Amino acid sequence: MAMREYLKSEGWILVAGEYPGGSDHELYPLNVVDPSVARDNSPDPRRHSLREIIPDLVALRGRDLFIGEAKVGYSEKDRDKLDDLVNTRRLDLLGALRTFARERNVPAVLPVESLVLRPTLVFRETSEAPKVPAGFSYLRIQNMKQGYFEGALCQS
Repeated sequence: MAMREYLKSEGWILVAGEYPGGSDHELYPLNVVDPSVARDNSPDPRRHSLREIIPDLVALRGRDLFIGEAKVGYSEKDRDKLDDLVNTRRLDLLGALRTFARERNVPAVLPVESLVLRPTLVFRETSEAPKVPAGFSYLRIQNMKQGYFEGALCQS
């Protein structure tokens, strides 16, 4: 909740999200699926969730698209997930954003090709973390209302 409050206070528009455990009454999740798995239109939701990625939070400010994964502390697994999402699975992500924009009436993300993807790890300010990887950001949460960026979003 703290990252949402901070982002809103900094002028970001919350687009999509999912709280841990999947219970979110404020936002719809952005489901990034693998078209090679989901192409058969079968009613088997477990099969369609293979290679599915759902970011914890997606927000927009200008053409910057924050794609966040949040934990109490730094998570290398989340860094790998975001790296996969914005690089290897980039076309799947852009396709999911197009569909989301149409189905959930969020035209502000269109055209998706003009978005600047901002993969961001979110965790407590006091957490140990390696140097911010190129193209990534950290959002360090200080309390329920305050935080600060390191990395790519620190400059924008």
